[in-house]
Amino acid sequence: MANQPLVLRPGDIAVPVGNVQEQLNVIIYAGLEVDNIFGPATEAAVRQFQRQAGLPVTGIVDEPTWRRLFLGRPLPAEVVGGVDPPQFPQTGGYSVEINLANRTLTLFRNGTWQATYPVAIGKPATPTPVGNFTILNKAWEPGGVFGTRWLGVTESGVGIHGTNDPASIGLAVSNGCIRMYNQDVEAIFPVLNVGDPVRIVAGAVAGNTYTVQPGDTLWLIAQRFGTTVEALRRANNLTTDVIYPGQVLFIPGAAAPPPPPPPGPPPAPLPGTMTYTVQPGDTLFLIAQQFNTTLEELRRLNNIQGDLIYPGQTLLVPTAGIPQTYTVQPGDTLYFIAQRFGTTVAELRRLNNLTSDIIYPGQVLRVR
Repeated sequence: MANQPLVLRPGDIAVPVGNVQEQLNVIIYAGLEVDNIFGPATEAAVRQFQRQAGLPVTGIVDEPTWRRLFLGRPLPAEVVGGVDPPQFPQTGGYSVEINLANRTLTLFRNGTWQATYPVAIGKPATPTPVGNFTILNKAWEPGGVFGTRWLGVTESGVGIHGTNDPASIGLAVSNGCIRMYNQDVEAIFPVLNVGDPVRIVAGAVAGNTYTVQPGDTLWLIAQRFGTTVEALRRANNLTTDVIYPGQVLFIPGAAAPPPPPPPGPPPAPLPGTMTYTVQPGDTLFLIAQQFNTTLEELRRLNNIQGDLIYPGQTLLVPTAGIPQTYTVQPGDTLYFIAQRFGTTVAELRRLNNLTSDIIYPGQVLRVR
């Protein structure tokens, strides 16, 4: 029957089971393997959670258990197939293409580009499936790992949804689903309806090289390219995790990052602003946090419609929220700090009476 809540039972095999396992690991430290299989260990963890939450101890993820577990509404029953999806008013002509290589979702109307958004995709152990699909179901405010909106895509339970972890956008970290910033999934939710096409493409997947940037670690690079630290070590004959800026690494079987647009003249600083060069691994959300501002203000200053940015891009950032001092963190260099705060190594040396580039964790530096 349509419009019924999703109920997960022992023996079920579906992507939402994996999301339940992830949530139980976070909330009660269940230590479950995230394998999408509702086995005895998962049932025992559900029962433990229900006891702690004061719910009937059934071992079944029913509507009350879901609401308490995710602090949101259950997904529709048709998420895992076998139920006719409810119908929504058709607005007509909309479709979606998700490029796993670029980590982007593009919205089209009658074949014409409308908008492109950054996304997170499945991790290597639970990859996002490739192929042609349709929107199967929709849900408001599922909460937790699903954020504020849900759009079901496959009968195994893969969907497009928001996230309670915006820093994960751009990475290969999900249980197979496509994560978006909540404001982005809220933007596409009203125009996409049950039956609208969804195309998921792998993009370029040949091995590529990557030049290490200041502040990079093997773990961050592995996250960015959807691989593992061990695979990076093997591919580059590394015996330790030590890497250095300018080093060129081979990324085995990884997708190339999206090519940046042709470079244009950097924007001229406006009163109360300065320029910042986007670094590998940056997101608009992280930059907003770094400069104590908001996503909306960064979009306004730079005339950005979505959240897609690329390394080397020059952005305007407001100076009002920039701190006067910065405490050096492990792995920091003067070059990295200068890039972060839109200044130069020479200026940092001058402000702090430094005679060399040697700094140490815990040291407090003037940056303005």
